[in-house]
Amino acid sequence: MDPNAIINRLIRLAKLDTSVFDEVRDDPAELIPALIIAGVSALLAGLGGFLFWQVNFDFEPDNLFINTFVMGGIFMAALYGVWVLLTYVVLVQIYKASADLTSLFRTMGYAAAPLALSVLMFIPVLYPVFAILPLVLLFVMSIYAAQAVTNADSTQVVMANLVGMAVFVLVLSMVAFSSDDAYLGAGIFAMLFEAS
Repeated sequence: MDPNAIINRLIRLAKLDTSVFDEVRDDPAELIPALIIAGVSALLAGLGGFLFWQVNFDFEPDNLFINTFVMGGIFMAALYGVWVLLTYVVLVQIYKASADLTSLFRTMGYAAAPLALSVLMFIPVLYPVFAILPLVLLFVMSIYAAQAVTNADSTQVVMANLVGMAVFVLVLSMVAFSSDDAYLGAGIFAMLFEAS
């Protein structure tokens, strides 16, 4: 695991260079870095949710740090894993396309990097941009990531990712709205709690 190569790939992804997905697809050594990128990005989204509350409100729910940063970030990372699995199942079982699950985790792990932008959602006035834009970029990057590991056509890849994202958003939204005492929220899902 070469940290310089990982940072270089993340910089290239920030420049929208999707050839990164072709590089990590067939490199077994990239699985751990990809999972770390997805996990850290989800935790940064959780930190963004925590900072959003701290900066923009005079009150805070109980256990805010634990619920938004720690549990919200972990829960978001786990649900992103479910998103990857659902994308794989739809591609392979429904569309009968060929795809490798480990390669999909490698590419979609890197595709999760835009979630890290959610850490900036604490900025007053700009918080909607940093709450919504990372999810849009995540969806777009996940399409490129999945396309790199399958022979499915682009419509099938979009639909497979849409299924994964729909479950991701639906479950995180339901959890964010579930209870005033014990919600779990990261990124925009912590912000949704404020609306409830």
